Amino acid sequence: MIIGVDAYYLFAEHIDGLGNYLLRLLKELSRIDRDNEYYLYTPGVTHADYAEAIFSNPRFKLREIPGIYRDKRRLWLQSPSLKRQILRDGVDLFFAGAEYFPLFLPRSVTVATTIHDVAYKAMPEAISLTNSLFYNIFFPFFIRRADLFFTVSNHSKKEMVDYLGIDGKKISVIHNGIELEKFPPAKKGEKKDYVLFVGTLQPRKNLVNLIKGYCLISGRVADDLVIVGGSGWKNSPLRELIDGLDEALKKRIIFKGYVAGDSLSQLYREAKLFALPSLHEGFCLPILEAMASGTAVLTARSTAIPEVFGDAAAYADPLSPEDISEKLLDLLSSNRKRTTFEKLGLVLSKKYDVRIQAAGYLSSFASIAASINKKKGTK
Repeated sequence: MIIGVDAYYLFAEHIDGLGNYLLRLLKELSRIDRDNEYYLYTPGVTHADYAEAIFSNPRFKLREIPGIYRDKRRLWLQSPSLKRQILRDGVDLFFAGAEYFPLFLPRSVTVATTIHDVAYKAMPEAISLTNSLFYNIFFPFFIRRADLFFTVSNHSKKEMVDYLGIDGKKISVIHNGIELEKFPPAKKGEKKDYVLFVGTLQPRKNLVNLIKGYCLISGRVADDLVIVGGSGWKNSPLRELIDGLDEALKKRIIFKGYVAGDSLSQLYREAKLFALPSLHEGFCLPILEAMASGTAVLTARSTAIPEVFGDAAAYADPLSPEDISEKLLDLLSSNRKRTTFEKLGLVLSKKYDVRIQAAGYLSSFASIAASINKKKGTK
């Protein structure tokens, strides 16, 4: 089967959660797939390390389509030159790992898209105006055009059925995975005095309540709060909160901005505790990355998080800064409790190896190929 892929994230300046999901998956598919042929479409290549690994398999071919909208992925995907190249390549299946895809592909091309969550329906107040317009006005057209769907948790599948009206029989659940070797667990004595948060700075990640909870115990702990993530949207409450703190406390809340690669892995590994009391998640890769790094996790028992991480994480009420503060203090004060969660997290993380994830997609691709061949045989 010939598979076309939206590989825009090979070009994107920063790799967000969607980009990490897709590029890790493509890298592993390149390692194991010797049957299918892939065409990866992108405006260009910025991340040479990923490109080198992916294109080491000669069955994976690069197609650079610059286009005038190369800096705006959702618009770039609709460029006529991209559609023409897909048709020239004789693509049987177009795989869209990040929801959007070339909308006007003929029905002869099967389209499978991954919807990671339905936060724009479940938490509309936490979505930026631009994203709200795209999702509510344009996204229904993509849902109607797609033939098949992937998602990353059973919770997200249920939301896709309930909120979007998608036939559950068309949805395959394949949990996310990471390259475990990229997140080696901490060695003895490597932990430092800080709590780590990783995520885009936007309301759904609930950073405001985490900071409020941290401030309530800051005088009783030696640990700083380290915040990693690019700026998102609707962050005026976050700015107002930080501006209202005294200078001594501000210095203990450290904003690192966007961090990736070995630097991020080191931050995960050295953190005494990872905290992300998110309000809505389809899976949550940062929690998995922290667990694989041997770091105890405090999160929220919301949406897909308990399904994916079960008893390997500690939980706090995400709407209560007081409860978050109590749970933070409890974990920071108890080496025994942190060690218990560190061990549970390390064991659990082995379930979510990218190799398992890629094998799931490869099996699904084989089923899709069989269906396509059957249809061709009946014509």
